[in-house]
Amino acid sequence: MPAPTYLTDHSPGHGALSPRSRLDSDAPVLDLTGTWRFRLSPVADPGTEPWEGDDAAWDTIAVPGHWVLQGDGGYGRPIYTNVNYPFPIDPPFVPDENPTGDYRRTFTLPGDGAWSGAERILLRLDGVESAYRLWVNGTEVGVGKGSRLVHEFDITAHLQPGENQLAVRVHQWSDASYLEDQDQWWLPGIFRDVMLLARPAGGIDDVWVRADYDHVTGHGALDLELAAAPEAFPVAVTVPDLGIEHRWDGPADVAPIPVGDVEPWSAEVPRRYEVVLAARGETVTVRTGFRTVRIVGDQFLVNGRQVIFRGVNRHEIEATRGRVFDPEHARADLELMKRYN
Repeated sequence: MPAPTYLTDHSPGHGALSPRSRLDSDAPVLDLTGTWRFRLSPVADPGTEPWEGDDAAWDTIAVPGHWVLQGDGGYGRPIYTNVNYPFPIDPPFVPDENPTGDYRRTFTLPGDGAWSGAERILLRLDGVESAYRLWVNGTEVGVGKGSRLVHEFDITAHLQPGENQLAVRVHQWSDASYLEDQDQWWLPGIFRDVMLLARPAGGIDDVWVRADYDHVTGHGALDLELAAAPEAFPVAVTVPDLGIEHRWDGPADVAPIPVGDVEPWSAEVPRRYEVVLAARGETVTVRTGFRTVRIVGDQFLVNGRQVIFRGVNRHEIEATRGRVFDPEHARADLELMKRYN
């Protein structure tokens, strides 16, 4: 069968919400990582949908993970390229022989008030290589492309009380593969977290924090921008380490907050402050550092001091788990680089 058109249509996918920050929030989250049902096909359209029929005969697989690093070699192998593509070059087309993994799991929607009273329920996928199509309870929700991009889908209308089914069809190759080719390993699969988010009425959808630093006076400047509905107000803003307590009664009140002496952020002393925003329906915490970055002439200045880059090219990758993010491994990598300047 020919490949589905969404694999080569130049689009970024469809159905996902506008991108936003990942905030440290007190709103409920349901973790959907763990063991999923899985089957692999050598072609992009195996002839049946991943939500159809019984999955008792399917294999199991770990999510997050890459299928080529699981299954004792039965799911293909990792591919490394730095010059040649792993398939014939004919953009935006990819071969019909396109390894495709069907993922499936069920989950029970929590019955407590935070979930039943939520304004929206979002499904968030933090990373899938390279393109995927998504169903909830047999209804298509959308298509995602861009392996390193987070996608959120509003699935409120597709959920039912109690048990629900989530199905994801992941294709190894798509037109996005032409954009993502570089000196790297090709590792298909759902390789980062999957979760449900209960978005409350009166919550904060997004926050931008700009924290500048005046290296002459030693003073900071705090400018926040909110994406929140009017019913989210009043919003209380506190920075405990600086003794700041501020309140915005409505969207028109959002304005820069005066800040006195602060400790600046630098690579050597990465001082951060917690900025807490408490809205009617949600409290979020953002960690921020005060710094100012400018280019003056041919100099790159951070807090008024010249910085010279001595950089390395680092991929988020680990020998056995691939691009599945591991905070301890990432920290060890960064500490090693820092140790050797």
